[in-house]
Amino acid sequence: MLTKKQVDAYRRDGYVKVERLFKPKEVEQLRTDMDRIIQEWGEVSIGWHGPWRDRYLPENERQNTKAVFLHNPHFYSAAWGQAIFHTRMIRCVQQLIGPVVQWHHTVLHAKPPELGTPFPMHQDHPFYPHDGPDFVDCLLHLDETPLESGALRVVPGTHRHGPLQHITGKETAPHLPPDLYHPDRTESVPIPAEAGDVIFFSYYTIHWSDVNRTGHWRRSVRFGYHTPQNRPTGKDPKDPNHNIVAAGFYDKQLFAAPAGA
Repeated sequence: MLTKKQVDAYRRDGYVKVERLFKPKEVEQLRTDMDRIIQEWGEVSIGWHGPWRDRYLPENERQNTKAVFLHNPHFYSAAWGQAIFHTRMIRCVQQLIGPVVQWHHTVLHAKPPELGTPFPMHQDHPFYPHDGPDFVDCLLHLDETPLESGALRVVPGTHRHGPLQHITGKETAPHLPPDLYHPDRTESVPIPAEAGDVIFFSYYTIHWSDVNRTGHWRRSVRFGYHTPQNRPTGKDPKDPNHNIVAAGFYDKQLFAAPAGA
């Protein structure tokens, strides 16, 4: 599904966008189901908490942004369960990290109209740390996402630096120190998208997004995939890793047998 040029771009820049990877009928079904999921199960919040808000938002907006986050939409919709195994998306992932692919998570990031929350510069690694680079995030767009809607912005090449130190704590979502990493001092590339587009990016790639100031929703859903060899940080390699296998076969010979086996 990916050309050599696209694979090379991912290796070099840490991201690549594939246009209309999901067909219009597929998007319409997923969007219809997501509308119902949000209506019945979604909860509106201001978005991520933390001191970063003082550096990204004017004072009158810091407590007024809105977001809807929702994990595991497959709990509510068969269409979203099937999306985990979407053939064209999985083939792209295989080209990026190898033939055996495990699904790790699915999560909705929805920015409501007019003041949909921004996200500060960060890597995704601190949210689900693993011990290697072969973890790819796939951001499926359900809506047209122009720049003014808070489109994803990335800092090309930063995946090559590996995990970076983030500000963490009970009162904040992980984010990079604004004194070092901030849109005012760190150049980033905006990636506007159409419904059905998927942006593939390394969980080491620095990214952020601005406020949605349009009159329309900006709904995108992130799927995370990794290789079986890419283990949760701190987990014994001999322990089983029972994430769903989305492609290939989980070969026991990849890992050392437990002592005494």
